[in-house]
Amino acid sequence: MDFWLHVVNMIGLFIMLGVSLNLLLGYAGLVSMAQAAFFGVGAYAAALSARDLGLPFPLTLVVAIVVTTLLAGVVTFPALRVRGEYLILLTLAFQMVIYGLMLSWVDLTAGRTGISGIPRPRLFGKTLVTPAEFLPLIAAGALVTFAIAYRIGESPLGRVLKAMRDDETATLAIGKSVLRYKVLVFCVSGGLAGVAAGLFAHYQAFINPFSFNLDRSIFLVALVVLGGTGNLLGTVAGAILFVGLPEVLRFLQARQDIVDAIRNLVFGLLLVLFMRFRPEGLVPEHARGRRRHGVGQPAPALSVPGILPSAGPAHDGAGPALVAQGLRKSFGGIKAADELSLALPRGKVTALVGPNGAGKTTVFNLLTGFLAAEAGTVALQGEDITRLAPWRTVRLGLARSFQDVRLFERMTVLDNVLVALPTQPGERLGPLFFAPRRTAEAERRNRDQALGYLAFVGLADRAGEIASSLAFGEQKLVALARLIATGADVLLLDEPTSGVDLQWVRRILDLIRQLAAAGKTVCIVEHNLEVVTAVADHAYFMEAGRIIAEGRPEELMADRRLADIYFGKSRR
Repeated sequence: MDFWLHVVNMIGLFIMLGVSLNLLLGYAGLVSMAQAAFFGVGAYAAALSARDLGLPFPLTLVVAIVVTTLLAGVVTFPALRVRGEYLILLTLAFQMVIYGLMLSWVDLTAGRTGISGIPRPRLFGKTLVTPAEFLPLIAAGALVTFAIAYRIGESPLGRVLKAMRDDETATLAIGKSVLRYKVLVFCVSGGLAGVAAGLFAHYQAFINPFSFNLDRSIFLVALVVLGGTGNLLGTVAGAILFVGLPEVLRFLQARQDIVDAIRNLVFGLLLVLFMRFRPEGLVPEHARGRRRHGVGQPAPALSVPGILPSAGPAHDGAGPALVAQGLRKSFGGIKAADELSLALPRGKVTALVGPNGAGKTTVFNLLTGFLAAEAGTVALQGEDITRLAPWRTVRLGLARSFQDVRLFERMTVLDNVLVALPTQPGERLGPLFFAPRRTAEAERRNRDQALGYLAFVGLADRAGEIASSLAFGEQKLVALARLIATGADVLLLDEPTSGVDLQWVRRILDLIRQLAAAGKTVCIVEHNLEVVTAVADHAYFMEAGRIIAEGRPEELMADRRLADIYFGKSRR
């Protein structure tokens, strides 16, 4: 019986490790190969503080959590500028360094010999020794860890992590600091791994480096991926299957070396079968089907001005909303912006037109901070924003869309809009855990508001659909609703009607007119000249990184010289 209780305890420990990694891998899209390193450092911290410093349990558990949280924060900083395979290599290197230190720092870790005699925890006057006595403690740890991870993952904070996972650039474009959330999720993941580490050290009463090697990190990644990323129930299922099943094979009537080989074969076969027939894992992220985000609920009946918030500071309406002066940007010998100046009048639609390669999208990137200008200034409502990060310009009232839409494709339509709403209390750990009522009330208001934006673009009935399942024209509308949700007063639309049918073009143009009528300042980059003349009040004509003409769109297009430049050149 003790053997099966031990298996259950180990499943509980791996549930804790799995949910801690799922926050990184499944929710934030950060592939870490160093979870075993955090696990090991936390275990050694608990063991040494208990054995050598004489700290009682649960203070040793607190030590493990603090140490792993701080270590994860340290690891985050070199990881901030890398992604994908480079992040894998970085965390892999960290795993190998930590494992090497565990083996070689004999004075601290006792090397290969390991640390023995770790004091057993004492709770309510009873010392925990047997698996049965440890079971309630480990079960409680698994439950608390799961609850914390679930609270984060299924909250506004979790939405931001998923947005960051799907597209970091688009996350910056809705006013969210990717750097901040990377640091946060690494620290939380490390802290949750520290819970498992502290309990493991006391449960085993002996640790050595071989429990925290690269194989353990690979196993944890496999557990999370095959259980189901972005769904913590999948992690629980994965832990039960991939920790429990190999133990069942111990009862085969054969030599131990044959049993071990069979266990490895079965485990490897399961991996192959899952990757071939169930790549989304045991419990996929959207296993619950259409989510409850307002699906089936009537959208709020709001007027156009009522659903168009303002993120920027109040202004008196005098002067342009945005002014750029003398912008310069070169890529090698190509001048994408050459002493470029423009002004966007308030409440008007301005177009930026020109042949391919004129530098129009580069201008948007310079205005919003996605590219740093070599010279020149950008002022929004009279405030200099030239050197600000993209997410900060959004919070001040300047936001942009993208030609290739850049939706968060694995999220629902409603979540795509919800995540763009500014200043949500549930995006911070403090209110999320210590002001749950305020967070819940804000979430209800935000859902109604987001449904209003979807109703404005005509997609309230698609709120519960996964964004990638929509037609391209519908995705353009979702992108517009998301842009409005940022609350920005100045909206830059990059090719808003490109690649869509005429019915979608008409709807998008009508929405742009309504935005301008409601007081928004709009600037569009658009190749379709009929669109430009139909919606724009003023236009700038670009060629080779310079503004060479401005005026009403129909006047510019009537200029033979400009028409020759536009239609006679194919370069961009």
